[in-house]
Amino acid sequence: MADAELVGAHSRHYLTSGGNEYEYLLYVPVAASAPAPLVLNFHGLGGDGAGQAAYTGYTDLAEAEGFVAVHPSGILVESSKWGATRNWEGIGADTISRDDVQFVSDLIDRIAAQTCIDLNRVYATGFSNGGYFSAHLVCGLTDRIAATFSVGGISHPGGCQPARPVAMGAVHGTADEVVPFDNSRESVLLKGVQIDDEKVQELGEFFGEIIPDELAQFATEFNCATATETRFDAVTWLTRYTGCDGDIELRFYAIEGAGHIWPGSSWAKGGSKNGAASADGISATAQGWAFMSQYSLDR
Repeated sequence: MADAELVGAHSRHYLTSGGNEYEYLLYVPVAASAPAPLVLNFHGLGGDGAGQAAYTGYTDLAEAEGFVAVHPSGILVESSKWGATRNWEGIGADTISRDDVQFVSDLIDRIAAQTCIDLNRVYATGFSNGGYFSAHLVCGLTDRIAATFSVGGISHPGGCQPARPVAMGAVHGTADEVVPFDNSRESVLLKGVQIDDEKVQELGEFFGEIIPDELAQFATEFNCATATETRFDAVTWLTRYTGCDGDIELRFYAIEGAGHIWPGSSWAKGGSKNGAASADGISATAQGWAFMSQYSLDR
């Protein structure tokens, strides 16, 4: 079990991986299961672990459900695009020496040494850049991640070849102006950015991806037999991909009129910065945990 000082409160730790130092917040609930599932919750571009913990409310859910929650912070990178920001592999970083996927593997080992976790029930979720990165782990860390749930950003990277099918969920607002739902608008992140033409084209293609199609590519990869679209609530459509290899399922929640938000957070209930509708009908935290927690590497 965990040391007494680690239980019931956030503790701050540091881990060196690949020559880079990362910070992470560890939360071990008072009534933790033994062994406990582990949720890794990744922040968006420019955020950090503490902000992601506060924004998503995963600590409260961890206490209620008995799982360990970890909120890592990405490397602080000086970027010609957006200045000094913390981020994860996939967007926002100029060329630096990093391997965030290896860091996650090292982090899981570190957490296992600090407290009693179930290594078959390790899950990854995240917002925006962190949502992209959670999906990226399906390409490079399938032996350690049982399921993922991406919020406000997901992509099927070129060359992605998952070693096994992984259950994946995603939530996205149709009025997102930061990570556009489709190619009908330009990301606000590209406006007024002074970068070379090659980078403009690269980022334009990245933000021009049609978000539902990105998850659909994973469904094709996993040979899912059926795609069914239904109403989840008054403003949300749910697409379920079933009959997939490995008896897993993929889910995509499209929230009409919602912007770049973590649905269900206190901030999201007040609406988004780009004036889009709030998303009171779904909690990305509760729904993400309910979906991911069904899966285990040993099932």
